[in-house]
Amino acid sequence: MKESSLSPLNPTQVQKAIAKCTEKIANEPKSASMHADLGHLYLQQKKWQAAKNSYEEAIKIDPEFAEAHGYLAEIWTHLDNPYKAADSLDLAFKLKPNSATARQHHELAKTLQEQNKPGRAISAYRRGIKINPGFLSAYRSLGKFFFQREEYQQAIALYRQGVAQNPQNPRFHLALGQALADLEKWFQAIESYQTVAQLNPNLPELYCYWGQALVKIDRTAQAEEFYKKAIALKADYWQAYYQLGVLWQKQQKWSPALLAYRKVRSIEPNRVNILNKMAVVYRHLQQYDLAIACHREAIKISPESSPSENTAIAAYQKTLAIYPHVTIQHHYQQAKLLRAKGRFVEAIAAYQKTIELDPQFKLAYIDLQYIPIAKDRLDELIEFYRGIVAQNPNITIAWGNLGDALSQQNRVPEAIECYRKGSYEQAIQKQPHLTQLTWKEKQESGPDFIIAGASKSGTSSIYYYLGCHPQVLLSHKKEIDFYWKNFQRGIDWYLAHFPTITDRPDFLTGEATPNYLRFPEVARRIKQTFPKTKIIILLRNPADRAISWHYHKFNTGLTNVDLTTAISEEMKRLKTVTEKEIIETGFYNPDNILSSLYIYKLKPWIEILGREQFLILKSEDFYQNPALQMKQVWDFLGLPNYDLEQYPKVNGGSYNEVDSSLRKTLIEYFAPYNQQLEEYLGVQFNWQ
Repeated sequence: MKESSLSPLNPTQVQKAIAKCTEKIANEPKSASMHADLGHLYLQQKKWQAAKNSYEEAIKIDPEFAEAHGYLAEIWTHLDNPYKAADSLDLAFKLKPNSATARQHHELAKTLQEQNKPGRAISAYRRGIKINPGFLSAYRSLGKFFFQREEYQQAIALYRQGVAQNPQNPRFHLALGQALADLEKWFQAIESYQTVAQLNPNLPELYCYWGQALVKIDRTAQAEEFYKKAIALKADYWQAYYQLGVLWQKQQKWSPALLAYRKVRSIEPNRVNILNKMAVVYRHLQQYDLAIACHREAIKISPESSPSENTAIAAYQKTLAIYPHVTIQHHYQQAKLLRAKGRFVEAIAAYQKTIELDPQFKLAYIDLQYIPIAKDRLDELIEFYRGIVAQNPNITIAWGNLGDALSQQNRVPEAIECYRKGSYEQAIQKQPHLTQLTWKEKQESGPDFIIAGASKSGTSSIYYYLGCHPQVLLSHKKEIDFYWKNFQRGIDWYLAHFPTITDRPDFLTGEATPNYLRFPEVARRIKQTFPKTKIIILLRNPADRAISWHYHKFNTGLTNVDLTTAISEEMKRLKTVTEKEIIETGFYNPDNILSSLYIYKLKPWIEILGREQFLILKSEDFYQNPALQMKQVWDFLGLPNYDLEQYPKVNGGSYNEVDSSLRKTLIEYFAPYNQQLEEYLGVQFNWQ
């Protein structure tokens, strides 16, 4: 739209001009131009509402006042109303089409199309074409829109119009050919391609499209030559390599097809369909491990629940089904990948397949403990676990998983029996002589210790090391999550997770639920139930913990947001919350920073339970010298020192190196909170 006739003024001049303009309007209330001038002045003051009222008054007087409609569109944009902005701009451009460029009409048309205003969108596209009959992008956009609406004849007529108005432009003929090919009018498409070749024989895409049409009419030898000609004109033309691969694959020329697909991968490494194609070829070549590698990569890079992901998963399952040397690890890795993609139903099925092949495969049971299970799948899973324990009553973790599934159905008494059975079996397998002792039917004492956090800080490792001590008999699984998630199930449910022999003074027991630290309510419940329980806390550099927690969620299908976005979103959110909200909030998504603000999470626990109940370890020291750190743990628990032959790092995460600037941002963010923590505890962590 044309600029306002009023020159920019300083604030004092604007105010005087408004007063003068208002006076004139009082004398000439039906002057549309005067109302518009007043709107221009309000625009300079960024008084959007006042400006809007003035332009609307001008339009009321003169509905065909194009300039007023244009400025009103600008105001609606400032008022964050894109729908009304598009409507106003459409009116302005319709009244004075030549006041905008063809590209501006085109951009408006795309906006109207996105806003589901098809009639206006089509009119805007046509206005742009009328202003510039050689604007190919407008033809393509409108033609594609017609195809989406299944208005095929209008699309072809549009492309023929473009050809008629641009007879010497080969790209218009090419666009017509593509449209005809989309309608499977192969011979007509080829006629258009022949015209293109006469006008410009050096367009690589011409020969690729032409080759595809030739394949459809069974002229495959000529199609192959055309694909090769496209590559000769453009060495990195991946579409031509792809079409060659498809052609050779149909001809069962597996090795040449594979070479073509590999070339595509070297040019376009993130093309999922290429990986799916390569996997099929590898399968025909009986190179199953390479096929599986392609399936896995295709699933990893596919958008969640997309057709390409569905295709890759189905193909992966087919490959495993026919692989003559398929192993437990193949099914287990498939299950983990499906879990990471949030495909929980399929992941559970893959874990079950793994367990069917080897009921002793503990990792599959552990993963199943942490995967969301839909209520309508519980009956099937319960029967599955019942079958496992019936045949293998010594598999303690299967008893625990059966108890968890029964608990989800609120079948608490049955679950308690499963937990007691699993706890007993686990204890006597560790120390067979315990069968000679008298076992109580029911546990009465609470845990001697709880590892309460922080998550991704070494809790799995310390739990494992504790379980190696001959006087420590752990809960049947690591994370019971009684005090937060399962508190309503009752104390008997909780105590069933511990071997009853630990009621004796010569044995200790405990659990590890790292998420406990998030909730002050957990500390209050511990004080209410077993106030003498000792609390072990590991604190890791909060920047590293935040990063590791994000990738833990990403790798287990709980988020698909990238790290940078997650951190940015959470930093914005934390600007809007109070200290009380940080303390009381356990989870939200993303929550990488929230759960690393240790001063807010730890201080309420200490205030509730007392500092003497806590052993707080620095994770970095724990990793560097675990034997020395475990000496502190044994002393804290009143146990004799016990050195392990090895101190493996348990359940460590893996992810690519993080951008140093992002980590620096986190270090700077946490610095003041770390200082508060050090002052409160009287401990120097020196996190960098």
